[in-house]
Amino acid sequence: MPKTTAIANGSNEAERRASEDANQVQDACNLIAIVGCWHRHLLAMSHAGIGGDNLINHPTSLAFVSKLNSLCRMSTEREMAALDAIDKLQRGEAAEYEVIPL
Repeated sequence: MPKTTAIANGSNEAERRASEDANQVQDACNLIAIVGCWHRHLLAMSHAGIGGDNLINHPTSLAFVSKLNSLCRMSTEREMAALDAIDKLQRGEAAEYEVIPL
């Protein structure tokens, strides 16, 4: 099966600005600011006509996801523990979780 590709367009202002911020957040540690910035750019790129798989797989989306993975010290083990904790929280139970300092 042939690989599907897309072209990210640096002349599109929404994509250019998103890429600038995606680069800048690589040194950030404020989770709320990172997610807020990414959300703003997702909306802008969506309004510029980038959507679905193209938005999910856009280089700026991947850069933001990479930063979140790094900031949260994401691993498969931590992801499974978080999903187990979410199940407990949904049932109204307490859930203990590991806190890894920056």
